[in-house]
Amino acid sequence: MRRYGSLGALPLGGGRRVIAIGTFDGVHLGHQAIVARAIELARERGLPSMALTFEPQPVAVLRPELRPAVLTHLPLKTQLIEALGVDELLVAPFTRGFSRLRAERFAEMLVSAPLNADCVVVGGNYRYGHGAAGTSETLRAFGRTRAMRVEVPVTVTCPEGKPISSTRIRRLVATGHVEAVIPLLGRLHSVEGVIVPGDQRGRRLGFPTANLEIPADSAIPSRGVYAAQAVLASGRLAAAVNIGVAPTFTDADLGAKLRLEAFLIDHDGSDLYGQPMRIEFLARLRDERRFPSAEALIAQITDDVERTRSLVESARRG
Repeated sequence: MRRYGSLGALPLGGGRRVIAIGTFDGVHLGHQAIVARAIELARERGLPSMALTFEPQPVAVLRPELRPAVLTHLPLKTQLIEALGVDELLVAPFTRGFSRLRAERFAEMLVSAPLNADCVVVGGNYRYGHGAAGTSETLRAFGRTRAMRVEVPVTVTCPEGKPISSTRIRRLVATGHVEAVIPLLGRLHSVEGVIVPGDQRGRRLGFPTANLEIPADSAIPSRGVYAAQAVLASGRLAAAVNIGVAPTFTDADLGAKLRLEAFLIDHDGSDLYGQPMRIEFLARLRDERRFPSAEALIAQITDDVERTRSLVESARRG
């Protein structure tokens, strides 16, 4: 997959292409359907396929106070889009200047060099141009005047019949319903970061943890204990993950900064500080709570670890 970091990076002499457009945060099943249709159309027409996305999310620029948590930061989003089989990825920087483009001007950019869109695929709720004046229907109308085909795939719905959306996935993650997002994403929700030193409390309890420092805008599950998989450069390990403030040992209130600590089951004990790690959430095990003693906490962690091992082994068997 060829990657471009701006419109100006595209070769001017390029030919026509089929373009899937969207923010694609989460790359959920609805997003996947849009990209898959673009790939299908491109193959039918003998053209390259492109995914056009934006960084940061438009709302983060237009209404910073309403900035949503990020489900997939750019490195992971890039990996997920590439795995779909698209030929090109254009990540267009979203700025205030870009946001002031009139809808008609943006549509004109699509059919002009260097984009040269032969076909465009968007979601039914797609908006573009200053003030979000453009819609999928206005884009279709424009396309008819410029021989640009515009397709809007049927909205993908969840098992309950509701449309799959990044907003709904964020809400489920924020309330700890990590199992409920699996059929919406088509995979486990994950967060990525770097392993940093902690207070060594887990080590003293016999359960040394890897403390993960993640971007502040990441979509993390609510306080609690989760069964997960840890993805490291060396491979995957089952991980019992605590997100919270360690109430058994601290007086931190609900407003304290949450920490993500992962006990890596069957880890060989090698130093992991400074290494990147991704945590993929499989299931919520319980709430984080205060225990009357360290012994009671150890007994509970032992149970959490065994439940995690069982759930991960079962998931791997399919």
